[in-house]
Amino acid sequence: MEEFPRSPTTNLEDVSLVAFLMLKGHGIKEWRNVEDPTRISFDIEGSPADIEADIQNYNDNEQVGIQDYVRCYKTVKSRMYNFKNLNR
Repeated sequence: MEEFPRSPTTNLEDVSLVAFLMLKGHGIKEWRNVEDPTRISFDIEGSPADIEADIQNYNDNEQVGIQDYVRCYKTVKSRMYNFKNLNR
């Protein structure tokens, strides 16, 4: 069976930042911290340079549509809580 190359990922825990990166088009995948199972982290898919540029835009207060951002924020929080409840 042929393996497809995985895209590089960056790991983050800040839900607000993860929602912003999701809004910018990055894929996210949640995972549980093995050392502290109560903590959920997110792998952000994309090139490290693109992710770093978008993080800089976040820190520079780039203007985005508030409704789009809130929708992404709610999605990230929902995925986090569903993941916590699924793996109890």
